[in-house]
Amino acid sequence: MFQAMAPALDDFIASVIGQGDPELGAVWVKLVQHKDEKNRAPSDKTYDPLDPQVQLRMLTEANITAGFRSGWYPFNQALGKAGESYGIELREVRNKWAHNGTFSDDDAYRALDTGERLLQLIAATNEADEVRNIRLNLRRVASDKDDKKVLKAAVDNPEAAGLKPWREVLQPHDDVATGHFAASEFAADLYKVAFGGEQDSGYTDPVEFFGRTYLTEGLTDLIGRAVRRFSADDNAPPVINLQTNFGGGKTHSMLALWHVAAGMPISDFPQDTQDLLTANGYTGTKVNRVAIVGNHLSPAGVTHDDGTQINTIWGELAWQLGGKDGYALVAKADADRTHPGDTLRDLLAKYSPAVILIDEWVAYARSLVGRDDLAGGTFDDQFTFAQTLTEAAKGTSGVLLVISIPASESGDPMQAVVGAAEEVGGAHGLEALKRLQRVVGRIADQWRPASATEAYQIVRQRLFKQPDAAALASINATARAYVDMYRKYTDDFPRESRDGAYEDRIKRTYPIHPELFDRLYEEWSSLERFQRTRGVLRLMSTVIHALWAGEDASPLIMPGSIPLATANVNAELTAYLQDSWKAIIDADVDGPNSEPTLIDKERPLFGQRSLTKRLARTVFFGATPTIGSAHKGLEAQRVFLGTAVPGDVPGNFHAALTQLGDRTTYFYSGSGKYWYDLQANITRTAKDQAERLHKEDVWAEIVRRLQNQAKTRGDFAGVHVCPETNADIPDTDEARLVILHPKVAHKRATESAAKDFAHKATEQRGSASRTNRNMLVYLAADEARLEELDTATRDYLGWTHVLANEADLDLTQNQKNQAAQRQGQADQTVTARLLQSFTWALVPTQPDPGAPFVVRETKVEGQSDSLADRVSRRLGSDGDLSIRQAAVNVRLAINKVPQIWKDGHVTLGTLWGLYCQYPYMPRLRDRKVLEEGILDLPMLWQTDAFALATGFDDGAGRYIGLWIPGDTTAAPQPTDTLLLVRPDIAAAQRDREKQADPPEPPPHDHEHEHEPGGGKSPGGHDPIDIAFTRFYGVKTLSSDRIALDFKNIADEVIANLRAQGINLTVRIEIEATDSAGFDEGKVRTVSENANTLKFDQSGFEKA
Repeated sequence: MFQAMAPALDDFIASVIGQGDPELGAVWVKLVQHKDEKNRAPSDKTYDPLDPQVQLRMLTEANITAGFRSGWYPFNQALGKAGESYGIELREVRNKWAHNGTFSDDDAYRALDTGERLLQLIAATNEADEVRNIRLNLRRVASDKDDKKVLKAAVDNPEAAGLKPWREVLQPHDDVATGHFAASEFAADLYKVAFGGEQDSGYTDPVEFFGRTYLTEGLTDLIGRAVRRFSADDNAPPVINLQTNFGGGKTHSMLALWHVAAGMPISDFPQDTQDLLTANGYTGTKVNRVAIVGNHLSPAGVTHDDGTQINTIWGELAWQLGGKDGYALVAKADADRTHPGDTLRDLLAKYSPAVILIDEWVAYARSLVGRDDLAGGTFDDQFTFAQTLTEAAKGTSGVLLVISIPASESGDPMQAVVGAAEEVGGAHGLEALKRLQRVVGRIADQWRPASATEAYQIVRQRLFKQPDAAALASINATARAYVDMYRKYTDDFPRESRDGAYEDRIKRTYPIHPELFDRLYEEWSSLERFQRTRGVLRLMSTVIHALWAGEDASPLIMPGSIPLATANVNAELTAYLQDSWKAIIDADVDGPNSEPTLIDKERPLFGQRSLTKRLARTVFFGATPTIGSAHKGLEAQRVFLGTAVPGDVPGNFHAALTQLGDRTTYFYSGSGKYWYDLQANITRTAKDQAERLHKEDVWAEIVRRLQNQAKTRGDFAGVHVCPETNADIPDTDEARLVILHPKVAHKRATESAAKDFAHKATEQRGSASRTNRNMLVYLAADEARLEELDTATRDYLGWTHVLANEADLDLTQNQKNQAAQRQGQADQTVTARLLQSFTWALVPTQPDPGAPFVVRETKVEGQSDSLADRVSRRLGSDGDLSIRQAAVNVRLAINKVPQIWKDGHVTLGTLWGLYCQYPYMPRLRDRKVLEEGILDLPMLWQTDAFALATGFDDGAGRYIGLWIPGDTTAAPQPTDTLLLVRPDIAAAQRDREKQADPPEPPPHDHEHEHEPGGGKSPGGHDPIDIAFTRFYGVKTLSSDRIALDFKNIADEVIANLRAQGINLTVRIEIEATDSAGFDEGKVRTVSENANTLKFDQSGFEKA
């Protein structure tokens, strides 16, 4: 490559230096020698003008010329920033080559591509073609290396049940399928097509050319105007300006005009082209054709095969129109290097109809800047000629002038033009572009480049064969299946993907997914070297070949399908990026040993569909061009859209992306976006720190978090967190939850360390026996879940370490943000896993009062963020912890140990001691629960409860202060000495007291003498003792506390009426009104429930 480049670079450098100092031009190497001598280089060093090292130093070291003459930077204007960057890259390549460095196929391809671009920039077209041929041969060799077996291993995209793979529906053109990419370079060269040298029939053969060309609206309009202009329709525009970005189709459009003007029979064209030509009056008459390509026309002049010596661009135009006869008309002007003036009108009139195509005029004109010694004339002459030519074309019937001009943005003339630096070529090119725009813009009609939608069609038609009826049916089925998937998982995909219009887009772009096209045209086309549609065609032809040869089974080609691990795809894609991306792809994106591949192997759920690798590819492809912009990254929904295939479960995508963030080095996420970056994401730093942590450090963090759980007690009187020994657990008469240290975990149905600790702590406090054994419940971590908690805690501590040492680690702001976000995510994970891990309640219990107690395991789950609350609810529902204790339950507890009141009573203090000490007793939160229970005695106390007394007189054998339910006096205070008296003994004492002290007769009441049971009868006789035989009662219950009111009625009224011989009937009357009307669901539910409960009568009524 350097051997081919050296003569062209020597000529270019000599020309540029000669413009500033004619004497130095031929001996420019003395400038390099001058600089080195100032830096004390060896005096015997030789400087060869054909040495690539010396040449590239000259192009890239600005202080070589500035050190010789202050402020002299000639290559800034001649090359611009794009050329300088090529020189810097090639200089590194040359140094590696000179020191016997090895080059991979990818590296060599990249170097050749850069060399070709630099040669094109300096208008060394022949040398650029030579380097291009080397590059294409290398690609073919690399393609042969990527044999079918290797490609099949690299292509691992999943099938979609019920959908045909795209390769069974639509075949690529043969050159794409076989990997012979000469036709797929898509860099049309007007000069080679017009004058020979182009071997690709896709450009030289008009039939094949139009067969692969999609007629966009702009191209259709251009051809129609041309045909009408050739037919002497003076209403058709005479001058057309083709202006678009590099690779946007300018030259391709010129080739279309070149073939239309060839005078072929209309029947030779494809049908859609025939229809277009017929509609515009095509006659098949041959039109004189001129094709001038600026970077193939030397400003030093050219000699044609017939011996004609041409100096200027107008001399070349005349010779192409009429050979020697045509040139004769402008021979004097060409020899004198002066524009031909009115002679140009005579020339065009003589050879009309004619089409004049001028491509790369800016490249020709910029070589004349500052020169008046070249055969091509001066820089100013170009624009005088341009103005004369446009006027002459306008005034000559049948003549069409088409000029291609690069798209540009105005800017500092010392800087490269944004988006067109490679095509414009530095400050000189920018000046030529501005002046040519002004001249041509006065007369020319603007050409309309392809829209985004048309661009998709261009690519599909250029790369794939046309679908038949069966293929169209499969395409429709695939489009419908994808949109159905997007509608099923509405939260995971962008809104527009669920519309019917998106289904139509899939059909139009098939077999390439619209999201892939969007990323290409919205992101990759913004890169300076990508060349828009040309770049899309080059990249996609490489991708399609790899997928075709690898027998890809996917229904569509998607961002997640791109096999970045294959050599050719990798080389093509990274040609637009910095070299360091290659190592990142190998490690973190795609490849046999890449992290996504390893994740997929470890997780069968991911691996069976290569899920992690596909997501990594999508993120890389969609986000990498945005690096360096203010809005870098790809939104999660876009990642899903570029990856998901029918049959995937998008819910798994989140977990796979999390794994990527946890395990890769260059993967980032933030603000709902994902991307790869050139700078390591410090994940490895955090991971290494996490792995270095001692288990005691991890336990300390878990204990710290558990300490916060002590703030909420649930139904317990207290919570103790991670006692080191049983001596740290107080021996009190209140129910306590003991959260065990993570080092003592539990496993279902085993005698675990946690169970052993709980048993010993229940028996003893330190070396002494524990008194209140029934006041403790333990909570232990699940042994398996504890491993997950350990991992999450290590992750959190790793990121905490990174943030705490940001100065020592020299973190960028982006890395700080990443660390803070990852720490926050890890914090949430630890919190969640803490609740998921501590799930075993260990409850001391004693089913048989005569047997030793045991520790029973109970699984505790729930939604509360409080562990104590979760345990409280579970134990409460199981009856293992009570915060309310009815007197009937106290009676049942006493019945378990009847010897408690063998003396007819038991003191409250003694009873509470039994509750606290023995696990066969109910576990109450505290003594207050028992006190409230014994004072809330039911009316059926004889069978369900007990009586109360303040003391017992041993001498008299009677209870002092005996109190039973129904007494009008207040219940005694619940002190330790309060007696719970056996009902039969209390009732017997009360009966004896009644007999010893009969009640006094009621006083005479005149006011109520006529009421039942009161006073005399109306006749003045003594009242007749008539018994009450019926009770009735009506009570309206509060709608806010129906259950409570009904319970009170049942306890206080109904319970007293239930006895043998009493006929008791209880009826419930329900009335509900709703002014707005009951909804249909409520009417149905209530009616069905009333029928199920066998209501005597029920129903809804209408107003």
